[in-house]
Amino acid sequence: MFEWIERSPVGEFMRGSPVVFPIVESLHLIGLALFVGTLLLIDLGLLGVAMPRQPIQQVVAALAPFTWSGFGLLMLTGPIMFTAQAAKWHDNPIFWLKLLLLIVAVVFQLSVRRRIRSERPPKLIGAVSLVLWICVALSGKTMEFV
Repeated sequence: MFEWIERSPVGEFMRGSPVVFPIVESLHLIGLALFVGTLLLIDLGLLGVAMPRQPIQQVVAALAPFTWSGFGLLMLTGPIMFTAQAAKWHDNPIFWLKLLLLIVAVVFQLSVRRRIRSERPPKLIGAVSLVLWICVALSGKTMEFV
């Protein structure tokens, strides 16, 4: 199946052009900056390190369009980039670790973190979120070297 994905028209197009992959990868990095950058501000706010006078729900609401635009861009460009080397990633254990961490981080984001209340320790929520997203990013970078 992974070889089929790599040989698909999208995979062939991604590998066949000297400019398409860098453009898609650049858009992926823009999405990463938007998504992780805004989550970093929110997590640091939850930890009490950044914006201590701003109500965290106000920060979350103000950054939400940027956070979710970045997430959408990542979810669009990531699979497209994957098609260029699907067979390679299939045999890479770090790729599978990244997918697992990504699923855990997204579930955490959509369930626990979206319901920040005073009864939950916000510092713990911020710390767990920060660790999860750092692990996703590090595994994404590390998989290129395995």
